[in-house]
Amino acid sequence: MTGRGRALLVATLAHLALIAGCAAAWRTGAWPVCLLLWPPLAWLGHAALTRLHEAVHSMLLPSRTWNEVAGIAIGTLAFTPMSVYRHVHARHHAWLGGLRDPEFVPYNRPGTPRALRRAYAWAELVAGVAVTPALYSLRTARAWRELRRDVRRRLALEWALLAVAWITIPIVARRHGGLDLLAVAYLVPAWLTGTLQTLRKFTEHLGMAGDTITAMTRTVVYRGRLGRLLSRTQLHVDHHGTHHRWPRIPWDRLPEATPLAYPGLHGAWRSHAAATRDALRHLRDPWVGPQWARQV
Repeated sequence: MTGRGRALLVATLAHLALIAGCAAAWRTGAWPVCLLLWPPLAWLGHAALTRLHEAVHSMLLPSRTWNEVAGIAIGTLAFTPMSVYRHVHARHHAWLGGLRDPEFVPYNRPGTPRALRRAYAWAELVAGVAVTPALYSLRTARAWRELRRDVRRRLALEWALLAVAWITIPIVARRHGGLDLLAVAYLVPAWLTGTLQTLRKFTEHLGMAGDTITAMTRTVVYRGRLGRLLSRTQLHVDHHGTHHRWPRIPWDRLPEATPLAYPGLHGAWRSHAAATRDALRHLRDPWVGPQWARQV
């Protein structure tokens, strides 16, 4: 097994162990333990989404087949078909923050009422677990006629797989008296994960109006060991400008490539908290992209 394969296995086993621990605590009446486990479960759930991101780039596992299998599995459990994310994310890379970037509609559209942009932002923050996959699926469906036939076929199959899975899972849970466990040990952490995902998305780009990749992206470079460890658990997705500059670099090589994208680390942030605060100040009037430069 390769290093990336071992990392995927360890992360998956850790996630499953915490889910089992949360379910056991709930069943034995030790519900305060669930409150303590929800944050790390949300963190591991977000780490799973970064693995989906790597799979979309065909960089999660060396084997193309296993990369796709892992991505489809993660996407199905995260309510986001892998091919939907791949379609939207490829265009995000191609049109970073521009008018055609589907990940940031409507924030990238000058002329869109501020109230509507603000409503979208808060909907993604509060209910991102459902809202973001739905918006991505809608934007992919609207481009249906532009897609190749094989892509349309795969999208249809993945949407069907997701529907079957999330009809079957609650039925099985109810039949075995485990609907409460499904809610407490999986759905609540998934809801928190959705908020984390939106926070990361906003931290990366909200309020950026530059005309280069580094000027359109917040990259965080931790100096301390703890920060670097936390970054590693999230596959160094916080080296986001570096990723946009060279999308085919494996995640474990991003830290060493960042000084090339940010000479002297000029323009990189030292903490994720500071970068997030800078992004969230734009929630009053959320926008993205150089097309706003003359208007803000």
